[in-house]
Amino acid sequence: MRVSRHWWLVLGVTNVSSRTSAAFFNAGVPLKFAININVETLAKLPIAILVEKHRPPDDNWPGLVFDVTETQVVAKTALLKSRIPGLHQAGVSVAIDNFGRGNSSFGIFKELPFSEIKIDPSFVQGCASNAGNANVCKSMIQIAHNFSRSAVAVGIETSEDARTLVELGCDLVQGYIFGKPMTDSQLITMVTTGRAQSKNFVG
Repeated sequence: MRVSRHWWLVLGVTNVSSRTSAAFFNAGVPLKFAININVETLAKLPIAILVEKHRPPDDNWPGLVFDVTETQVVAKTALLKSRIPGLHQAGVSVAIDNFGRGNSSFGIFKELPFSEIKIDPSFVQGCASNAGNANVCKSMIQIAHNFSRSAVAVGIETSEDARTLVELGCDLVQGYIFGKPMTDSQLITMVTTGRAQSKNFVG
């Protein structure tokens, strides 16, 4: 099989992410890492095998999350459905990223065993002051919960928006407000010592 430069990059990112996750787990910091990936890559590369090779052989390992954009989920539902079982076996769950940009139907929620939806930042940002955004986020959170999935708010930049999303019942929140880009050692320090003592925490 001929592998393009892009695919080599994805292979490298997958290997590094698996090894990094294993290193964190072995250090007593069991974090679940998320990786952006496209469906075509999942179809052409042995991603599940690579993860199996580098993950810790421990049932308590939190695993990885592969973020696939909603647009690709809609366009490649059948292909993604065929790959998810193998990913689950390797300890990888799948999230629908940029949720709200595409044109998902309830059928996708029934067909695909994804773990979470990631609400697009265009709805998340400003939801504390914009009733329309807040209502959209509330509806998306309810949809996720109705199908026993988790809802994740992406792109949070203010504490007001973070507080609003939590009040709306969002399960997880992510954004620059919670931390700057940092090295592995800096992240471990932030997690183990507490955000108040970490120079990399923004808040």
